[in-house]
Amino acid sequence: MVRKLVMAVMVVCFGFSLYAAKISEGFEDKTVLKKWEIEGDVAVSDAQKHGGNSSLFTPAGATAIFRFSTENKFGTVTMWVYDSFAVKKGTGSGPYFGLINSDDDKAVEIISYKPYLNLNDYSEVFTAENQWFSPWHSAIKRPKAAWGKFTFTFTDDKTLGATFNDDKESAQFSNKLEFFNKGANGIVLSGGASQGAKNETFYFDDIEIDVKDAAKAPEKK
Repeated sequence: MVRKLVMAVMVVCFGFSLYAAKISEGFEDKTVLKKWEIEGDVAVSDAQKHGGNSSLFTPAGATAIFRFSTENKFGTVTMWVYDSFAVKKGTGSGPYFGLINSDDDKAVEIISYKPYLNLNDYSEVFTAENQWFSPWHSAIKRPKAAWGKFTFTFTDDKTLGATFNDDKESAQFSNKLEFFNKGANGIVLSGGASQGAKNETFYFDDIEIDVKDAAKAPEKK
């Protein structure tokens, strides 16, 4: 099966319209990066793969952003993440991935090199106006040099969560919902920017995005 970026528009009956964008990306086509905002040495690579023959590699100092809309939407995002589990001491911020909105605020899972956080586990963090808030410890443990499935759920302004392998869910995002309750218009994948991040290797594959608007009555003629 050829996996490529696909968008579908759905219309429901009863005089109401519902817009839904379903996007799938498996990084089988290297030209797909033309649709992303790229910083650093982001590359489509065959060194690791979850499905198909390749995945997206984001080394330290590199970031890839995909905007699925010009406006914030609500929905879900699922992605497969390969974590090298290179637990090393360092300072600053390691690899991170998650949601970004039209203000460029982020809600992400992150490897954070902080003395009070466990490098065996993920942490959650929000950003706003280019400022990083303090990360907090997640209930999600890092897989040991393996692929893991992350699902970000942001179905309305009162819901924000991250689930790992359809099992372990972090409650921390919901506890700080006021920092990211507008929905999202993109996803952000980063290899981190600190010295410690150079020891980490992260790949991303089989991304599924499903976002929608609320039902709207048709305009009167």
